[in-house]
Amino acid sequence: MSNKRLGVMVDCSRNAVMTVDTLKKFIDSLSKMGYNMLMLYTEDTYEVDDQPWFGYLRGRYSKDEMKEIVAYGAEKGIELIPCIQTLAHLNQMFRWGEYNSVRDCNDILLIDEEKTYKLIEDMFSTLRQCFKTNKLHIGMDEAHNVGLGKFLDKYGFQNRFEIIARHLKRVADLAKKYDFEPMMWSDMFFRLANHGAYYVKDPDIITEDIVKCVPDNVELVYWDYYQKEREPYDRMIEAHKRFKKPVWFAGGAWTWTGFSPHNNLSLITTKSAMSACRDAEVDNVFLTCWGDNGAETSTFAILPTLMYAAEVYRGNDDMESVKAKFQELFDFDFDDFMKLDLPSVYGPGAEASAQLPDKQMLYSDPFLGFCDTIVDDAAKMKETYLGYAKVLWPFAENETYGHLFKSAAALCEAVAYKGGLGKLTRKVYKSGDKEALKEVVKEYLVAEAKVNAFHRAHEECWFKEKKPHGFDVQDARLGGVIKRLESCRERLEAYINGDIDRIEELEEELLKYPTDQFRLHNYANCMSVNAL
Repeated sequence: MSNKRLGVMVDCSRNAVMTVDTLKKFIDSLSKMGYNMLMLYTEDTYEVDDQPWFGYLRGRYSKDEMKEIVAYGAEKGIELIPCIQTLAHLNQMFRWGEYNSVRDCNDILLIDEEKTYKLIEDMFSTLRQCFKTNKLHIGMDEAHNVGLGKFLDKYGFQNRFEIIARHLKRVADLAKKYDFEPMMWSDMFFRLANHGAYYVKDPDIITEDIVKCVPDNVELVYWDYYQKEREPYDRMIEAHKRFKKPVWFAGGAWTWTGFSPHNNLSLITTKSAMSACRDAEVDNVFLTCWGDNGAETSTFAILPTLMYAAEVYRGNDDMESVKAKFQELFDFDFDDFMKLDLPSVYGPGAEASAQLPDKQMLYSDPFLGFCDTIVDDAAKMKETYLGYAKVLWPFAENETYGHLFKSAAALCEAVAYKGGLGKLTRKVYKSGDKEALKEVVKEYLVAEAKVNAFHRAHEECWFKEKKPHGFDVQDARLGGVIKRLESCRERLEAYINGDIDRIEELEEELLKYPTDQFRLHNYANCMSVNAL
């Protein structure tokens, strides 16, 4: 077991950077559960020598902070591995004109530009000073438009796989110069072999020609957060073994759809994934905790998933045993901790899915809420979420994890009054009953107060765990909801008082949203069709 890595990857780039003290507490938790590795996913949120604009105003980790985290991890038996990007996913960096010369298009670096490789070498040189490990995750995923921007203007159209392969070779050589053994997401090679698709039906599709495309010193990471059944994992692991290199597997502890974790879904996918990895003798396994679209969910919220994953990988899939061990380690009942999932549970099949009704209906515009057609009944939604809040509030007093439950309970109360408000508003407005509309106005006042209370609870949770950078986004988003509620309420009052004779948005008939589930991941689209 000493050569095996069982770890977690924490997203420190998508709007939130965990403080050093919080990372130490998280390392303590990982160590208790038997993990021995932690990756910090940092796109631009780490200091790089000679690059003052890299991670500027983003809460980046200083070199001293990285060294402190690495040293603390070593004390606890946790290997810290940097997880960065060396091709795409660098959109935040490109806000600064300093990096125009190394930008191809979108969030993609300009391949074959010497300044690009100076930047990457600066990254490697700085990381080498801070990390003891020889392992380095270089990313290299989802560069879908590579070669179609400035590269195309400079060099003309070229085979885009050949462009990326050339770039990978240079990056791999730079890694070798700094005594790093790089790994990368495996998408690129599988999509090449499989007509653009990642998941293969037949491992034999990985031919010797594809295998030769991977530099000798580069290992591949198979990521998969979605499969509930065992067979797809077995098939993909077998395909990865065709590269004759150590296989890394990255599963998912779902933290990235909104304000709430998806432990229930994570437990299902994790059981299949971890058992497949164990049986296939995959020695390098980690769980990703992404923070897409705001990083609102605390990484501590998925402790049940991490506990279960570690136990299943070690051969114990007895849930009662896992729950008992969780209670022993964290002094908290496993099933009670799982109640942090509640805000995301609404509608058919919600418990074992990645739906996000809490985020979607919190941000749904009261007058332009095209998602309102998914709400079956405004009163039912209100009753459900007030019930969730009552379940969650008692745990808000817990000394260690109470802030998580306080934020979740306040969120449920906000959704209770805000979630079905658009549907209710439209229904009463169309009835023409202005007296009834006065009662709706009162609901707006309560909703404003509840969203404001959630903002405060969310703020407390954020600042307890994360650097302040990024909360400006939360202020802008939630502040926008509060201001919009006020604005809509004032227009309703103007209509009731006869100052205006109609509310145009409420006159329009809503088209049926194309699904009956809360699956829209873009919060801006939830707020309004006019949001940027």
